[in-house]
Amino acid sequence: MRKTLPVISTGLPTAAGGCSSVAEAPARSGLPRWRRRNLRIALVRHHDLCLNTRQISQIQRRAGVLPHLGLGYIHTALKSAGFHNVIQVDTPALGLDSEGLRKLLADFGPDLVGVSTTTPGLPGAVEACEAAKSTGAKVILGGPHTEVYAHENLFHECIDYVGVGEGITIMPELAEALEQGEKPEGIRGLVTRDHDGGAAPMVNLEEVGWPVRDGLPMDRYYSIMAPRPFATMISSRGCPFKCSFCFKQAVDKKSMYRSPEDVVGEMTELKDRWGVKEIMFYDDVFTLHRGRVREICALIREQGLKVRWEAPTRVDLVPEPLLESMAQAGCVRLRFGIEHGDPEILQRMRKESDIAKIERAVTAAHKAGIKGFGYFIVGWLDETPEQFRRTVDLARRIPLDYASFYTATPLPGTPLHTESVAAGRIPADYWDRFVRGEFDARIGYLVPDAQRRAQAAYRAFFLRREMAKPLLSHMISTGQWRNTLDGLRSLARSTSNTDRDF
Repeated sequence: MRKTLPVISTGLPTAAGGCSSVAEAPARSGLPRWRRRNLRIALVRHHDLCLNTRQISQIQRRAGVLPHLGLGYIHTALKSAGFHNVIQVDTPALGLDSEGLRKLLADFGPDLVGVSTTTPGLPGAVEACEAAKSTGAKVILGGPHTEVYAHENLFHECIDYVGVGEGITIMPELAEALEQGEKPEGIRGLVTRDHDGGAAPMVNLEEVGWPVRDGLPMDRYYSIMAPRPFATMISSRGCPFKCSFCFKQAVDKKSMYRSPEDVVGEMTELKDRWGVKEIMFYDDVFTLHRGRVREICALIREQGLKVRWEAPTRVDLVPEPLLESMAQAGCVRLRFGIEHGDPEILQRMRKESDIAKIERAVTAAHKAGIKGFGYFIVGWLDETPEQFRRTVDLARRIPLDYASFYTATPLPGTPLHTESVAAGRIPADYWDRFVRGEFDARIGYLVPDAQRRAQAAYRAFFLRREMAKPLLSHMISTGQWRNTLDGLRSLARSTSNTDRDF
């Protein structure tokens, strides 16, 4: 009988703060020896470069290959449930195409293959599912995409199951059912052609354990932003904010925090075991619980842990004393979701922010010795050239060391998608048909020259005299000479009439 994991309720909060436990699974009857087997499981992340990327190609190709934390946590949960013949296959890191993936899986001989995806990355995930199915394995598709299109994914014959919500609980239960030769109906979060299991609730990551990294090509992961070797971590989950461009699963709407001791313990292991020089936190909002962040920083200093780290946050959640504490604990970079430089569009994005807060937060981080990375979205619905220029002007005016300019993409299940359909900018059924494989063209931009605006914004930000010193400092500190220089050369070669605005 496997150990069940405490989950965080996605329903109404309880008096104790919304936490509850799943009852233990009943003991299963013994099976004849000839039916006992050690299930072989593969967890796959396939390429997600596709026509619906929000990033321009010059940057996307050089941004890096980051570990997939979700599969690592599922691997840990499977091990805890007694499944030890488990591999993670990260094809972007391994440099495998679909045929290479098929051969690797055929050699391993899996009984069950789990494939993770996002909505824009679905074509690559379907390729992985087809490769897995060719080996005779059962195939389950999971990831944030599946909550919107659970049943539509089953249009693809290579997909047997769809996991909705927390894969950390779905996969061990599915593996146990297959091991015992039982039908997997009744598993919360599992959708089949005959059954809908709803959504599996959020799991307390501290009860799961750290994600498995053994067997991963750790030396092949890299980021244009960090020295090698580097790693990713997550210290909290959930985001209470309601930005109109962001899709949230049900499990994203509750917050979960790991203890400072658990967070710093994993940071220490990454440095001592894997030689990691920089850690990227992939929380939704790292500083949402500021008291906990102060405790993490104090513990880092107390233990004398020397490792660089960076994290994402909001401009309204970084008071100056906190920034100073983070800098002293090794924080070298904060990623701010700034998004836009026009007050009207910020309001339409539901950012609950303003230009003064943006300027104050980035300036305070710079003063504390923390580099600022600003995320921006250009080509917003009905964005005028003047509004676009305000965004670039803001990025250039505040003391940012880095900036990323995405094109607005109305993802399914977001307010931006609803507004874009109502405005007649995109077909209402685009994503439904995309999921079924009927579209081979990108979803329409919300302004005609959105891609050119993004390229022009990158050039206006990085190809200016003031950036020479920060870029040189970046390349020296990270060793990312080739990727940085290649990206700059590529940007310099791409020109358009939009550049005349700067």
